[in-house]
Amino acid sequence: MEFMSSSSSSSSFSKSNPGRMYDVFINFRGEDTRRNFVCHLHSVLSNAGVNTFLDDENLVKGMELIQLMRAIEGSQISLVVFSKNYTQSTWCLTELENIIKCHRLHGHVVVPIFYHVSPSDVRRQEGDFGKALNASAEKIYSEDKYVLSRWGSALTTAANFCGWDVMKPG
Repeated sequence: MEFMSSSSSSSSFSKSNPGRMYDVFINFRGEDTRRNFVCHLHSVLSNAGVNTFLDDENLVKGMELIQLMRAIEGSQISLVVFSKNYTQSTWCLTELENIIKCHRLHGHVVVPIFYHVSPSDVRRQEGDFGKALNASAEKIYSEDKYVLSRWGSALTTAANFCGWDVMKPG
C-alpha cells in the first residue's frame, strides 16, 4: 500500500482536507482479526504517521453507532478487513454500508483486505460467509426487510475494489 511507505505522504492526508478527523478507518470483525492481524496493521500505519481510527483506541465505552459513522465520514480511506465471521456482525455490515455511501458521495477510498476468506465468497455472499450474512439479516429482518439486499450490495461493491488477498503471496 503506497500510503504506508512514507510519513511525508501520510501527513499530507490530513493537510489536504482540514475537516478530516482520521486518515484511515479500519472496519473489521474483532473476534477474527483484532489480535492476529489488525493490531499489526494499525501499528504499521501509526508508525508511518497515518492517523487511524481503531475501535480499541478510539472507541469509548458506550459509544453509539452514530459516532462510528461520523468517524467513517471523517476519514479519507477505509480498510475493510473481510474475515470468515465478518458477516456475523451487524455493526460491521452497517459500517460497510456507510463506507460505500461515502465512496459514492465523496470519493472515499475503499481498500478491501480478504483475511482467510475468498474474495468471490464476499462478492457473491456464498459459503459460510453468505450463510452468516443471511442469519445476521434475519436478526433484524422484521425491522428492515431490505437490509439483506443493502448489505449484499455493499459487500459486492467493496469486494470489487482493488484490494489485498492475505492468502495470496505478493
